Amino acid sequence: MGLFRAIAMAAAAGLVLSACATPGSVITADAGALRTGIAAARQQSEDQFAAANTLIRQRSVEWKVAQPSQILRQGDFPAAVPARAAQQWSAAFDVLDSYAAALQSLVDPKNAAATGDAIGALGQELNTGTLKAGLPGSVVAVFQTFGEALVQARAEKEATAVMRRTDAAFNQVVGQMAIAIGRRSHEPGSLYDSVETAWNASVLPQIENQYAAVSPDDSSGRRQVLTAYLQAMDSRDAQLAQLGQHSQSLLALGQAHSAAARGKPGDAMFWIQRVGGWADSIRTRAAAAGAPNQGAKP
Repeated sequence: MGLFRAIAMAAAAGLVLSACATPGSVITADAGALRTGIAAARQQSEDQFAAANTLIRQRSVEWKVAQPSQILRQGDFPAAVPARAAQQWSAAFDVLDSYAAALQSLVDPKNAAATGDAIGALGQELNTGTLKAGLPGSVVAVFQTFGEALVQARAEKEATAVMRRTDAAFNQVVGQMAIAIGRRSHEPGSLYDSVETAWNASVLPQIENQYAAVSPDDSSGRRQVLTAYLQAMDSRDAQLAQLGQHSQSLLALGQAHSAAARGKPGDAMFWIQRVGGWADSIRTRAAAAGAPNQGAKP
């Protein structure tokens, strides 16, 4: 059983038990489930970014070794997701996790004032502080709107009340994050577009050049290059499909948040379990893709 699926099932059990418990228990379960979903979505992004960079670097190494040139350049090894971009996405998930953690603390009335201050401070930081500077540029505007909603919700004493006040802004955030990740071709500026470009404009042309350099009489050599080319295409398509699924996970977080805000823990858990299942699936595929390649190499 996958890690996040197990966590999701445990959270689901908590939700079932809380159905007959106090309202505070229900609030804790809702917020905890949301936080579990955010952790799963974060893990999806980290796994996908690492897998994209690893596969493209492996292909670039194979290409470089086959070249007669003795000149080595950093540009020979493109990154699908640069380190700076990965850090910015991690910062975005940090904000969502901080929000969910604050919601969890509202189960105890004694924590309401301190939690309200924390929620308000998070909102102010999103508008004016260092958090704003560390976010991906494509999502800064919606995070600012979310920050404003947090400031307005700081006086609420219950997690569900906070979530009702922030639900529209939260869904704008995860919706824009989903767009920034991308789900299809021709979404300029999205990570989907960046990964696709890294494959189509760098990795695949390198193999195409190798094929052109093989003598037409060398059928074995041509077959090896063709095999590598098809494998690269399959790797590209798998990574793009996983990025599309990651976008769906972000949208599912919005659905879970809305369900929790309506006081529907079962509906919220449905979406959280889907996110967890997708995260496990992507991790399994990434591990398989990272295994030693048994196919022919150029």
